[in-house]
Amino acid sequence: MQILSNYTKDVRSPKFKPGAYEWWYFDGIDSTGTYSFVIIFYEGNPFSTRYIQRLKNWNRSDDVYPEEHPAVSISIYKDQKTIYYSFTEFEKEDCEFDSDHPNLKVGRHRMHSVADENKISYQLTLNEQLPSGDEIRGSITYESPRPSDGLLEEAQSFDEVGHLWNLVQPRADVAVDLLISARAESTRQIVFEGRGYHDHNMGNEPMRNEFNEWYWGRFHFEMGTLVYYVMDRKNEKQHQAWLLSPDNAELIATYPTVELQDEGWNPFGLRTARKLMLSNEKAHITIQQARVLDSGPFYQRFSSDSFINIPDKDIMQVAEGISEYIRPDRIYWRTFWPLVNMRIRYSNESPHWVQRSKRLYRWTW
Repeated sequence: MQILSNYTKDVRSPKFKPGAYEWWYFDGIDSTGTYSFVIIFYEGNPFSTRYIQRLKNWNRSDDVYPEEHPAVSISIYKDQKTIYYSFTEFEKEDCEFDSDHPNLKVGRHRMHSVADENKISYQLTLNEQLPSGDEIRGSITYESPRPSDGLLEEAQSFDEVGHLWNLVQPRADVAVDLLISARAESTRQIVFEGRGYHDHNMGNEPMRNEFNEWYWGRFHFEMGTLVYYVMDRKNEKQHQAWLLSPDNAELIATYPTVELQDEGWNPFGLRTARKLMLSNEKAHITIQQARVLDSGPFYQRFSSDSFINIPDKDIMQVAEGISEYIRPDRIYWRTFWPLVNMRIRYSNESPHWVQRSKRLYRWTW
């Protein structure tokens, strides 16, 4: 994996091989802890059963292009409960990904950014209506100091294979103004300010070829932002955790020791650790994946609590954040595809009958 923090590389990347993927990830939490959200733009949707089926049937005379499978997923939570969810794959002709500037359009959703030498600003514009009648409209803005050059530079090279992780905005101020509505229900306006995080990931081969499982997450402490990952790669176990200054300018500390605890199963047979312990010689961090936001056959998302303890400085701080887990090989298990197809809407096909029912579709959340 190549890890960096570089705004200029937050653009569409060339993808060399069938099974390549790329996503732009945004999350945020209300300053009161009431609301949170995760929004992801994809080119080469790695969860698409259509994309996976084409890869299974692929031969070298029939290229499988990631740009033919763009998508957007939107999850809005209130008090750790989903109040809006969508995952839509669009046609290539309805999307634009800029290779020169960090801008994109997927359907009627947009990501636009501006930057100078000191500050970065992103605006997300959301606009869609689902077959169930649920609808979302509005905008989310991100503003942050521009990360220092070389803030995070892992030395591993990235060429035609592997995974690239670009922490563009480890910590940002977020302003949310959204309208959520559904048939026969009143419109809900969501307006809040809080803290957010934005990164950019891409790989030039299917995720299951690169790693077996991956934990990752982020927490905004008063003293700084914790970002971590634990990856069981095909040829080695790899992990790292960083504490970054609130202005994204400095690497304060790293935590080379990682321990996974309290493993358990979800109803789909996915086994995950509910507690992660990070440490160095001076500090200990506990991550408790306490509240499940999303749970499926190959993926889980948590609203988590993190505690940092630095005894020598008499520091003990607590932060709420979002943490996640994926087991990519299970994406290819056809047993789970009927469940996946209930959640992902394919734009050139009739909606799944579950997606046309407000009650049944919300059950899949």
